[in-house]
Amino acid sequence: MEYGKVYIVLILHIFMQIRYNPFNPQQPAKPHFFVGREQEVKCFENFLGQTIYNSPMNMTITGDRGMGKTSILNKFEEIADNQRALVVNVSNYEGNVKDVIELSEFLITNIQREIISRNPISKKINEFGKWVSSFKARIEVKGITIALEKKQIVEYILREKLEEIWKNVKEMYTSIVILIDEAESLENMDGLTFLREVFQKVQSNSNYMIVLAGKFNFPEKMSEQFSPLNRFFPAERLRRLTEKDVSNYLENRLNDTEVNIDKEAIYNLFKKSEGHPYVLVCIGFLVFDSLKTNEMAINSDVVERSIWKIRGKLSQDFFTPMFYPLSPQAKRIICKIAKEIKGLKFTMNEATLITNMPNNQLSGYFGEFLKRGILTKPSRGVYWIFHTQFKEYLIHNSDKFN
Repeated sequence: MEYGKVYIVLILHIFMQIRYNPFNPQQPAKPHFFVGREQEVKCFENFLGQTIYNSPMNMTITGDRGMGKTSILNKFEEIADNQRALVVNVSNYEGNVKDVIELSEFLITNIQREIISRNPISKKINEFGKWVSSFKARIEVKGITIALEKKQIVEYILREKLEEIWKNVKEMYTSIVILIDEAESLENMDGLTFLREVFQKVQSNSNYMIVLAGKFNFPEKMSEQFSPLNRFFPAERLRRLTEKDVSNYLENRLNDTEVNIDKEAIYNLFKKSEGHPYVLVCIGFLVFDSLKTNEMAINSDVVERSIWKIRGKLSQDFFTPMFYPLSPQAKRIICKIAKEIKGLKFTMNEATLITNMPNNQLSGYFGEFLKRGILTKPSRGVYWIFHTQFKEYLIHNSDKFN
């Protein structure tokens, strides 16, 4: 009996030594810990209000890797839920949807799944329940070989199904809000134009709203070909968090613990993260993890103590997956640029001088750098290496490619 008591005391002692870390770089921010993005949230609320009152509007969230696109979609879901919307929050991870037929089935299947999860048929055997159980999500186009004709038929079938869904749920929900994460691959299969053609007609008599999130190209392209997309899916680009946002985030997360943080440490974390959401969470996790058992405060000494751990973790989890897939020549180019420029900003003309390569030869590599989030392009001919820590990573690796 005494041995049992000793065992329980030991187990309790072990659990008391385990400290909960409120920072989790593997998960998007939960809505109640969401900070900043006031402009984007206000835009969504306005567009949702329009949609609820029979004048649907859509939007696009775009931004570089790790900027919080998934987190803001989760915040939108919470807002729409509170307005009695049927929210369908899905991700086209790794471009699972390959053509407009798959895209149509993807949308209808997920809407149907959300309806069933909220309204179990076994609990509701009525006309609505019968409709849900008999509704078929599959898009069938048989015997059609001409691509344009097939696309038009798929558009028609998808519109019919979307309108049928709204007709059967409009007494229960104010609107249907479709949130699609990782949606950039839809550009390559002309999926954005397809969605515009479908929903422009559906929204004339149904309260649908679409929010796409991803690293899109069309908002920057101002040609006449892309202007209809810009009008139908107006883009909000996510920027870095401000010092105030970073302060609010750190203090909110630490409220769940007995640990506090001083202003100097907050400023240091802001400067080291440069307001990049993923980098901030990763640094926060590592700094908290560096606290000794008896330490209950994060100060500048704790932050500085963590610096090598921060560099190693960011390199392993964030920088290497961006850098490793590049060709040897692409690695050589970006490392040489990083080593020669002052700061993070440079122009295409400077890049040609540093690499001794003409613009037209560099442009292909720069396209890949932009796609992978290695560079950002704030204006024509101007580029930024996305983070100081990543620039240091490139300089560290530059000797391997000389």
